[in-house]
Amino acid sequence: MTSIRTVGIEFADQLVGLWVDTFMQAYDGVHTPENIRAYCAANFTAERAKADLSDDRTRCCAVFRDGRPTGFYILKDHDCPIALEGGSAELKQIYVLAKEYGSGAGRALFQDALDAVRGFGRAWMWLSVSDLNQRAQAYYDKNDFEPLGPGPVFEVGTDRLTSTIMARRV
Repeated sequence: MTSIRTVGIEFADQLVGLWVDTFMQAYDGVHTPENIRAYCAANFTAERAKADLSDDRTRCCAVFRDGRPTGFYILKDHDCPIALEGGSAELKQIYVLAKEYGSGAGRALFQDALDAVRGFGRAWMWLSVSDLNQRAQAYYDKNDFEPLGPGPVFEVGTDRLTSTIMARRV
């Protein structure tokens, strides 16, 4: 059985595990193992998880299959750096374990995130996606996101990646 629920600070250790596992699976073959490990060590810590999970402007939801977390999203209620009328919230991350690809878990998480943005009273969901992440770009294109302009540079170990800010009306 699959379910989605909002998680809090008690989920910090599990979030760290999901961050690492899903990031490694999503970027295997894109970055060297050394760069992936360096990125995970620098960014996916218990301290960061606790900070994100205790931030009033942040919502983290996880999808569970048979009681085990298999994916998550992190949504932050703050405006896009490119002005969008009606306010916006950022989809910081949305990942599922590779074994869940095609299971509907990602789709369910995405729909829940859209509902949360509406609940925040915002008109738009926005995100930054690496220009090398073609799988994610195709997913966002399929889900009505439009490119708005250049995003931040992501550093994964020694790799520097350009990104694009994308948004969609909710």
